[in-house]
Amino acid sequence: MSTKVAEMRIDSDHREVFHAQWARFGLGPIEIHNFRTAEQTITRSLSMARRSAHEVYALSYMQQGTAAVRHAGIEVFVPEGCFVLVSHASPYSFQFPCGAVALTAHMPTSWLRRWVPQPEVMLARTYDPTPWGTALAAMLSAIDQGGLKDAAVSRSLIADQLGGFLALMNGNDSPCESLHQSRMFNRAIQFLRDRYDDVDLDPCAVAAELNISKRYVHKIFAGNNTTFGAALLELRLCRAADMLNNAHYDAYRINDVAFACGFSDSSHFARRFREKFGMSPQQIRKRH
Repeated sequence: MSTKVAEMRIDSDHREVFHAQWARFGLGPIEIHNFRTAEQTITRSLSMARRSAHEVYALSYMQQGTAAVRHAGIEVFVPEGCFVLVSHASPYSFQFPCGAVALTAHMPTSWLRRWVPQPEVMLARTYDPTPWGTALAAMLSAIDQGGLKDAAVSRSLIADQLGGFLALMNGNDSPCESLHQSRMFNRAIQFLRDRYDDVDLDPCAVAAELNISKRYVHKIFAGNNTTFGAALLELRLCRAADMLNNAHYDAYRINDVAFACGFSDSSHFARRFREKFGMSPQQIRKRH
């Protein structure tokens, strides 16, 4: 029986009403950890990752709620009904702004590679509920609702079925090509993180930085279920939210925050901000 999931820090802006539940199910070589939590942010630091003796991947299905995930140099928004994969060997953070129900499979690397030869290419990517993803989500939900006490087959067999669904959800990408694209994507995201405040930043700048074609830039973003524009917008909005929640930037006007995050039009910034967070920049600052 597990006594812990993984070493991490939990923070909440509403500690007086914070609550969470955790249920664990053993599936032979893997474990299912299901969480029901109020608003919170969980963080696994680099020092925590280095203290881990085993390399484990965690596939999270957002059954209810959304998550803002930072991992492997990437910031990604995970909508309700979607999946995301992280590695406990690297730092990460999950922010659940309105609470969540997250069903998570913890898988040792040696086991996972039987189904996905290059699991690192799946890191920090949002996986939509495709037909196979829907089947995997249904399996995790069934385990969450009914448990495994009366399962008609062995738990190891159920784990193998989960691995098969995961392989089908990942698709038939060439491992070598996918790994190269994944590495290029990580480098591209890091470049965007360094240059997000440049209002003129475009795919040509990324292509020049990585010494690849503009067409290939669009390909690596498409291979990660996003676009250059969407990824850049996500980074800029997350940075703006960080600034609005940080007392060091209280002297900044909303227009100043917008410009500092690469937006040349403050009204466009405000509209996009509300679409993502459900509140205006002014409301976020007042709450802070």
